Amino acid sequence: VSDVAMNQRVTLNAVDGVDMKVPGGSFGVKKAVGAGTVWNEGFRGAGVGVAIIDSGVSRVKGLAGAGKVVYGPDLSFESQAANLTNKDTYGHGTHLAGIIAGRDPEAPADVKDGTYDYFLGVAPDAKIISLKVADRNGATDVSQILAAIDWVVQHKNDPGLNIRVLNLSFGTDGVQDYRIDPLAYAVEVAWKKGIVVVVSAGNGG
Repeated sequence: VSDVAMNQRVTLNAVDGVDMKVPGGSFGVKKAVGAGTVWNEGFRGAGVGVAIIDSGVSRVKGLAGAGKVVYGPDLSFESQAANLTNKDTYGHGTHLAGIIAGRDPEAPADVKDGTYDYFLGVAPDAKIISLKVADRNGATDVSQILAAIDWVVQHKNDPGLNIRVLNLSFGTDGVQDYRIDPLAYAVEVAWKKGIVVVVSAGNGG
């Protein structure tokens, strides 16, 4: 044994309501990243799987389309309760899934720049692969996340998944050099396997 790492706690940030039309809401996000320009060229995420390791994803209106959400393993503390398995009891994962790939069923198939009267994620035709690791308090730990990242890497080319993007929106205290930190290593492995890994910078400035 050359090194031992503490199994650090991981927390998701709280979620408040989002107004689609304000600068910080869905409309503002799409404007800021230039999503409409990419939509005009026909790129809306079709055929791309986005894995979200978070608190699960609930089938709300904008995420209820056939094949929109695929559930991977539930690795959370709630996984043993049949009525809670893969259910988002905290809200964070569903919030992220909507930003990434939400699509109102009333929205036109051929969305263009300026199609903002509907709830649309940045990549409204992408598929979400949900891996639940956090419970109703937004609590999880590094070992659960490591297991989830490993599952994503192992299953990225499974039929119907095509996982090209991995989203990690949570925080934990780094207590080791990144060169030996298990979480940093797992993220590096996913990247080397051809997955675009997106991590959050936090909400605290």
